[in-house]
Amino acid sequence: MLRGRNLLFIRDTFLLGVTAFGGPQAHIAMMLQLFVRRRKYLSEEELMEALAFCSMLPGPTSTQTLITIALKRGGASLAWIALAVWALPAALFMTALTLAFTYYEAKGFSLDFLVFVQPMAIGFILFAAFKIGRTVIKNEVGVFLMLLSLAITVFLNAPWVFPVMLFVCGMITNFSNRKILPPLSNRPGVNWRVSSLNLGLLILLLIGAAVVGAITHHRSAILFENFLRFGSITFGGGGVLVPMMFEQFVKHRAYLTANEFISGYALNQAVPGPAFAFATFSGGMALKEFGLNYQLLGCVLGTIGIFMPGALMVFFIYPLWQYLKSYRFIQRSLEGINAAATGMVL
Repeated sequence: MLRGRNLLFIRDTFLLGVTAFGGPQAHIAMMLQLFVRRRKYLSEEELMEALAFCSMLPGPTSTQTLITIALKRGGASLAWIALAVWALPAALFMTALTLAFTYYEAKGFSLDFLVFVQPMAIGFILFAAFKIGRTVIKNEVGVFLMLLSLAITVFLNAPWVFPVMLFVCGMITNFSNRKILPPLSNRPGVNWRVSSLNLGLLILLLIGAAVVGAITHHRSAILFENFLRFGSITFGGGGVLVPMMFEQFVKHRAYLTANEFISGYALNQAVPGPAFAFATFSGGMALKEFGLNYQLLGCVLGTIGIFMPGALMVFFIYPLWQYLKSYRFIQRSLEGINAAATGMVL
């Protein structure tokens, strides 16, 4: 049962879900303002640590960051509720757009108003990154690593860059930071049973969906398997997910036309919440020829398939991360990891 601060946290999460435009960097900026500065659910260092941790995982980074915050505050139950409250508004918006496309086929629909959304989000991102940097970057090495991370992510816009930069910057501060850290007397334990259960569920979903799709050859089963796979292997956010989906659903299987796909993606930029909700639109449009019920099913499959793997990865890996970061070499690495994460926000 949700009470007190946890209920307020869910309300704030819903507020983010209906007002957070501009992609993961803007989402983190809004979390900084609402979760850190106004509500004080966590510190700026804890937010950047959660962002850095989730940037090393495949899946929707801002969504996983939110799950991590909720998991730390109230356990798995609060994390699942937060995920639903965060993703549901965007999923409902994209479902409505899917139905609109079915009836009107997007003819004559102007997307000119979208040009005003991204510039506002960029300004908000820059301000938030400046505020974060003042808190988590404490010396010249941190400034250098932040600028290095910024430069590399600008010129090398590839999915592997994000985890590699976090690892490299962490290693640099681990070896350059000579500060003697006090030993931790209360090292957190790991519930291997729960972690293994989450990993097993993810593997079961991936294998089960692939087997059902191969046996039945039904489009809905194939779609669900595709979304689960994309949610399990996508590093770098929506900018990496969209080309993969275009190749699979437009070029390879021809479930959507290029016009439907591109128009839906453009509208997704004007919808608040996680960018991965574009999978809701793609799933619904892919099943539109089977009727309204299947179209709604496609929206549901797209939403669950794209978000479930990332959530299960957080539930599996976060307890291990909590255990590992109690070691001194991980503590020394956090300074570089946070600096790299700040550069990525920029």
